Amino acid sequence: MAIAALQRLRNACDQCGADAPSKLFEKAGDCYVRCDRCGLVYLDPQPTDAELAAIYDEHYYDAWGSGVNAAHVGDLKRRTFRLMLDRLARNASVRSGRLLDLGCATGYLLEVAQQGGFEPFGVELNPFSAKQAQQKFGAHRVHCGTVDDAPFASGSFDVAVMSDLLEHVRSPRKLLARTHALLSPGGALIVVAPDVGGLSSRLLRSSWTDYKREHLFYFDKRSLSAALRQGGFEVREVRAFPKFLDLSYIRQQLVQYPTPLFTPMVRAMTAVLPERAKRVAFPIFAGSMMAIAVKP
Repeated sequence: MAIAALQRLRNACDQCGADAPSKLFEKAGDCYVRCDRCGLVYLDPQPTDAELAAIYDEHYYDAWGSGVNAAHVGDLKRRTFRLMLDRLARNASVRSGRLLDLGCATGYLLEVAQQGGFEPFGVELNPFSAKQAQQKFGAHRVHCGTVDDAPFASGSFDVAVMSDLLEHVRSPRKLLARTHALLSPGGALIVVAPDVGGLSSRLLRSSWTDYKREHLFYFDKRSLSAALRQGGFEVREVRAFPKFLDLSYIRQQLVQYPTPLFTPMVRAMTAVLPERAKRVAFPIFAGSMMAIAVKP
């Protein structure tokens, strides 16, 4: 049994192919490892397709508070996505064209992109979320499935976005290669992902809220830059990225994904603050980073 477990830990790294990662820790029965060659952190072994399907059910976005608070959550998301597209314009000079949101959820980013002059398209694996996005933009614009079976032609997009997606897929290397093919020359890619080298990860260690089963891979700024270059991209920027949040949203997240430090602290704060104070949105660096890259 011990030999079999050791063999499972020696799966090849998706990024560099090294086959002897170092074990970091176990959490909720899952093993987290780091590649000694390139620094990529990943879950090994990965959950089965059936286990992931059970995670990505119709309640997956409950942590957003997207039921009774859907309008409010939507406003927070849109403000974050506007900031994202502003950064794109400044760093890659792209302000219009065909935009593909990979993992578009219910379509908040696509709404912002359309308002900003982009022609919106999306891919979403979760059928419950994809249906909502299709109702907004049409089934011909939002594909329910993966980018591998999406009916989009190579070189047909000016912008691709992966907002909190790259860490979810079976092979980030293959997704980046496929996305590179979908972009036209000069096309831009935005990646937003948890930063395993960031302050929140280093403070919380294994209690970091982004260590969860559906996150199969974990990048820091160095490994994300390397992955983008390996995928054929020219990296323009990789830096910490703030998201617009408020205390009501933060509390919802920390109830869904509790930590020994921040969950009781935020619960205590929200218990005494008036509702208006809990709904004040502000940009907060909560452990995410953003990369902007272009296809030469």
